[in-house]
Amino acid sequence: MPNEVFLSADHFPLVRDIGVNRTESLYTHPNRVADFDVFLFVVHGCMQVIEEGTEYFVKENEHLFLKKGIHHWGLPATLPGTTWYWIHFDLPLDEQMNYREHAPLPEIEYYQRDHYQYLIPMPKYGSSAFHSDLEPRLRALTADYFKPAEHRMVHVSLRVCQLFLELQKEVAQQGNGPLKSKTDTISSRVMSFLLEHAEGDFDSLSISAHMNLNYSYLSSMFKEQTGQTIVEAHARLRMGKAIEWMRNSTLNVSEISEKLGYRNPYYFSRVFKKILGQSPSSYMQQLYKS
Repeated sequence: MPNEVFLSADHFPLVRDIGVNRTESLYTHPNRVADFDVFLFVVHGCMQVIEEGTEYFVKENEHLFLKKGIHHWGLPATLPGTTWYWIHFDLPLDEQMNYREHAPLPEIEYYQRDHYQYLIPMPKYGSSAFHSDLEPRLRALTADYFKPAEHRMVHVSLRVCQLFLELQKEVAQQGNGPLKSKTDTISSRVMSFLLEHAEGDFDSLSISAHMNLNYSYLSSMFKEQTGQTIVEAHARLRMGKAIEWMRNSTLNVSEISEKLGYRNPYYFSRVFKKILGQSPSSYMQQLYKS
């Protein structure tokens, strides 16, 4: 999607301005190149906006994200009676950071040093079941935006972040329902297989046989969808098992290594440190255990 707007997992969007407007006559969207991102949600009517040559007609219960630094404008084509909310926000990305395009896989959602260094694409334009509840939430946000309160802007910005994440999740689930892509299906099936075999050595032949697909093709599709290789995902799942046993058992490092199928506990420790950034013994010392 051109001119896509992203959030990042390591920063929340900083709200500049929130408001609501209703036009009584034909309205023309401002002609500008903004130094902030824009979220628009139309409650009634239809708003016309052009962003770098792409024309949008945002209708009732639809949203649109406009990307900062991109020229957008309008014609006198927004209908009288159109009512919309807007949120102007900054995303202070660390320019020195190498952000990934893929979120960590849900099955291996534990902290790593680079865990939060990824981008979250916002759905550019559209509607969903989620949109039917947006108006009262935006009304409450707008009211609180104008109420003097300690840390007001921080609280408002955090609520906007939560709203955007819920919007992204709802639209993503809507798009990945019955029409789920072949690549998504492959990645899900590979992860199911890896979960069932997390306590053993990696075996590409078994995966290929189980999926009835060439391993090179599987590997390519999995990397495209998840941003990591099947081997990396398997290693992270094994470390997830190790963490589970560290938290919920009295097993020591050597015993955990053996249960995971590592013949050499020193090799297990090297893999653990490479993925988690610290040794298994150091990790265990930080846990609260009875």
